[in-house]
Amino acid sequence: MTAEPAELRAGLAAVLPASWKAALAAAEDLARRLQYLSWPDRARLLDEYFWVEARSRLSTDGVTAVVNRHPETFRRGHPSVAYATWCTAIVASVLQLLGEDGRASCAEHALTLLLSRRAEHHDAADDWLARATPEQLQRELSKLPGYAFLLLTLSPNDTAESFMARDAFWAAMLG
Repeated sequence: MTAEPAELRAGLAAVLPASWKAALAAAEDLARRLQYLSWPDRARLLDEYFWVEARSRLSTDGVTAVVNRHPETFRRGHPSVAYATWCTAIVASVLQLLGEDGRASCAEHALTLLLSRRAEHHDAADDWLARATPEQLQRELSKLPGYAFLLLTLSPNDTAESFMARDAFWAAMLG
């Protein structure tokens, strides 16, 4: 693992001032579990983490509101905003801990970089995402309902990305 502890703590404290210690512990635990796995296996484990966090932080009605694009789910103070803030901070920290800030090597790596909310991670995903077709992205997201749901919480506007995430979420949930 490669991130500097002080830099990681400062980044988490800026985003999650009241819960940065818990976030650091969660990120370190996830990084330990992910460090020797391939990206497809990492994505499966992260996907499960995102979905467990969604189910523990949001009511069933809250999940439905996000999927149905209710505007209140994007307002400050809504549990879905807290969920998205937590998960994106964890992703960014895990990527730092693993030293996975370089260019995306596969779909799972690109999608994970995209979920971190950090500009340098988005830049690292851009090359892979630019080469991917919408169908390929849809197919990959359909395997990862936790990723699709988190992407939905990050997309307040009706964009192609949000529609793709919603369709992928439904495809994953319905089998």
